[in-house]
Amino acid sequence: MDGRRFDAVVAIAPQVHRFYRAEKPELTEHVRLMYPAYACEFSGEESVDEAVTRYRMLGLTDLDRAPVPFLRMRFANTRTRGRSTNKGRGLTDPQRLLGELRAIEGGAGSFVEFENRHGTVWRVEWHGAWYLAEWTTQNGAPREIGIEELIQFAVARLHE
Repeated sequence: MDGRRFDAVVAIAPQVHRFYRAEKPELTEHVRLMYPAYACEFSGEESVDEAVTRYRMLGLTDLDRAPVPFLRMRFANTRTRGRSTNKGRGLTDPQRLLGELRAIEGGAGSFVEFENRHGTVWRVEWHGAWYLAEWTTQNGAPREIGIEELIQFAVARLHE
């Protein structure tokens, strides 16, 4: 057996895991859960609500799981009329990002913003082609990029 490739351990606080809340509520506040994880899955800056969401998304007890990189995203697609429902970027999975990046093709003015665990943000817009800019300071210079290169770029940034 090749072994597991985990490179981090995550400690889960009581307000996130809520173990024993029904049968021994006085014990809950003293319990921290520890699981093997991948460093790319957590920013360390998550709110309690985001930590609860990540805890539910990851399937931490599955020791054969692949990494699920930390990802916040927002988007608006003028062609499909799909869009994010919150004001800021919300947590999602990488497959959703890749699907939305492909889906903006042909939607003039469509965009996808995505943020990795380091808080670095990129914005992709459709203007007859895909244009990518680092968006952390909202003044990155956009550059044209092909869809396959864009997909590879996005996946690599999420695994940093």
